[in-house]
Amino acid sequence: MTFLVASEIQKNVAKRSKERRKFLKYSRETAAEISGVPESTIRKYEDCGEISYRQFLMLLQAYGDLSIMDAAFENPPAKTMEELITLASGDKK
Repeated sequence: MTFLVASEIQKNVAKRSKERRKFLKYSRETAAEISGVPESTIRKYEDCGEISYRQFLMLLQAYGDLSIMDAAFENPPAKTMEELITLASGDKK
């Protein structure tokens, strides 16, 4: 099992974002026009992995399916009756 740290995931996602842009045949200029994210920010993101969360979501929307982020912090399925009751009641233990 490999454990990734945040910086590795950040770089991997930036790399895949660039690959997606190229797959869609978008230049950085076109991606900027479609997403509303400045071209210089896209360049910096693809090179360094640095971008604001809002701009990341704007690129995600322009490149694919933004709804995948909606599921990012969903609770896992309950494994016990106690977990099920907790999830159903909305308690924050």
